[in-house]
Amino acid sequence: MKALHTLVFLLPLACFGQTTWNVSSGGSTQSPPNPYYTPQNLTINVGDIVHWTNVSGTHSVDGSLSEFPGNPQGFSTGDPESGAWTFDFTFTIPGVYNYHCTQQGHAATQTGSITVVNPGTGVAQLGEGDASIKVYPVPTNDVLYVEAGANELRSASVIGLNGEQLLTSTLKATGQSVVEIATLAAGNYFLLVTDARGMVTARAFSKR
Repeated sequence: MKALHTLVFLLPLACFGQTTWNVSSGGSTQSPPNPYYTPQNLTINVGDIVHWTNVSGTHSVDGSLSEFPGNPQGFSTGDPESGAWTFDFTFTIPGVYNYHCTQQGHAATQTGSITVVNPGTGVAQLGEGDASIKVYPVPTNDVLYVEAGANELRSASVIGLNGEQLLTSTLKATGQSVVEIATLAAGNYFLLVTDARGMVTARAFSKR
């Protein structure tokens, strides 16, 4: 059984500049809803905690390096379990983390991502993610082109160096999509590309 944690860890630890973010795990392949994490995608600061709670079904949280070698560091609950388990992980390395449930068939819908930013320097140590996803031109003026490669894509978001989400855009499932960035000020940013499974690939770019 995964360790249970006291209520104090569910509250923001303001004196240390640390916040706890809650994610629910639930659903089933046998009856609706399908297996899920909610919220599916988070942007947090270095030192923040993510607190997962299993609300129904048999699930796990697996962001291990064997499953996702592009993660800056690994984390995992181990084998899937049922019941009211909880799991906490403190993210100390900036970057983009993907994770999923390893229960049979669950990874088709039960995936998540956590983007960890350093408020002083922005996202660092970005993994390559899916190498077949292309974003160009870099640097750019008014638009970015996103090539899906072998993926089925869903959406993209522009993140500032302070971790703030500045723009979102719906992408074509396949082929080439256009992300309009004319309203952005000149500077450096990150484009987070989410595929149909909820997996996130990050690309750095600059706006002239």
